[in-house]
Amino acid sequence: MQLNLTFADLPSGDDGLWEQLDETTREAVIDRLAQAIATVVTDKHPSQRETNDE
Repeated sequence: MQLNLTFADLPSGDDGLWEQLDETTREAVIDRLAQAIATVVTDKHPSQRETNDE
């Protein structure tokens, strides 16, 4: 199942919260999001994970 996100429903350009974060925290958030995305992708395609061990 694929979910669609309509970008018109997103709040318009309010980066205030992100701007309040220091650089170290921003990097940690980006890293954690990347890990979460990688986990979802590998959980959806376990056969590819097994073949990449060459």
